[in-house]
Amino acid sequence: MTIDALRNMTPREVRAAVEGFAARYVKDWDDWLAAPRSARPDLFGRTLRKWQATRPGAPRRLRAEAKHGAPFLDDLLDAARQPLSVLGDLTVLTVAQRSHLQDEALIALWDLFSGLPTDRRASCVGITKAVLLLTDGRVGPAFDSRVRKKLGVRGPAKFVSCSDWLQILEGVGKDIAAFESTHGQLAEVVPSRFAHLECGRLYDMALGPR
Repeated sequence: MTIDALRNMTPREVRAAVEGFAARYVKDWDDWLAAPRSARPDLFGRTLRKWQATRPGAPRRLRAEAKHGAPFLDDLLDAARQPLSVLGDLTVLTVAQRSHLQDEALIALWDLFSGLPTDRRASCVGITKAVLLLTDGRVGPAFDSRVRKKLGVRGPAKFVSCSDWLQILEGVGKDIAAFESTHGQLAEVVPSRFAHLECGRLYDMALGPR
């Protein structure tokens, strides 16, 4: 799949797009990266709820606060540890070179976070937001409506499958690589206060909510 959302932008346009990313989401991300591991389960749930990741479904809660039955959000996070460990330092730039085990890990994460709502299957929006968070921005972007439009993904979010996601991630990696081959590293183009962020997150910011 050919994606040209980034490669058709100039460095100035990319810088302005990242700078114009919604400030409330910038704060959410700063809070996420700064949080100690012990605080992350609670913050994961609160962040996904702020981002309306399971809309219109009801989000799962941590066991200590849930009014629904199992599985709880803790259970999903516990189950995610192994596939996240298998992914290691895989990023959207290297996803096309993933191993068989890493491919299985990505599929496992998709299946796992399809269960984020209590009353239905999650769409690609919630799943990709969860993966973006738990990989600290290495595997992105999140597929909100604005990003999907920029990527040329047509149709409702619920019709995006796991195989679609993996194909799109490969296209995004190639799009970033094409931009960088002409203009240099993405981290060197964006505003300096965002230069430490992973490429998946930066791509998300370039295309995502204003």
